[in-house]
Amino acid sequence: MKALRIPLLLAILSVSPLALASPLSQSETEELVNRIEALHAAKPSLQANFREERHMAMLKNPVVNEGKVWCTLPDKIRREIGGNTPSTTVIDGKKMVIYYPNFKEEELYDLERRPVLKDSLEALTAGLDFQKVYNFYNIQATREGSVYRIVLTPRTPTLRRVVKSVVLTVDPSLAPTEVDFESARGEKISTTYSNVRREAIPESMFQFSTPPGTNVTKPLGS
Repeated sequence: MKALRIPLLLAILSVSPLALASPLSQSETEELVNRIEALHAAKPSLQANFREERHMAMLKNPVVNEGKVWCTLPDKIRREIGGNTPSTTVIDGKKMVIYYPNFKEEELYDLERRPVLKDSLEALTAGLDFQKVYNFYNIQATREGSVYRIVLTPRTPTLRRVVKSVVLTVDPSLAPTEVDFESARGEKISTTYSNVRREAIPESMFQFSTPPGTNVTKPLGS
């Protein structure tokens, strides 16, 4: 049985050049956040290829995943991992499905009946859509060459139990390029993206049809 991995929701960003960091003032940081909010409001959908490295204390080498991600803000995500251990994760705002084709196994999480889980997901995705980012995070930003690096640290005790920090990097067009996530337990996830596109995504992308013969489980109950 695979464990629930909430940090996967932070997987939407990639790469930064070496340059001297120039800290932004509070007003400049607020202006940057406002620009990102406006862009996301105008173009809420994003898709990209990704490469993820997950570092855990129990493992000598990082776990590397590659695949594709589709996202329509604020709460719809599809993430497909390829390779020897493929999986598909689909979130439609009301439920989350994680499907493992090699095992013909599906995990189902009802977000409507699990308000704590839903609130946690909302807090984590706030770092991506920025609509509620100040509700959950303290924000510091720097400009490094042509890119912006945004450091988010949790404001609330609940979020601090899950997240230690999130560092987002965006390019001059404000397209996400990198995310470095560190959990409260010390797990580190670095995700880089390529071929980032802001195109409309059909609703069907966030619907998942369970294949026949799949064993469906509800790890957190109904």
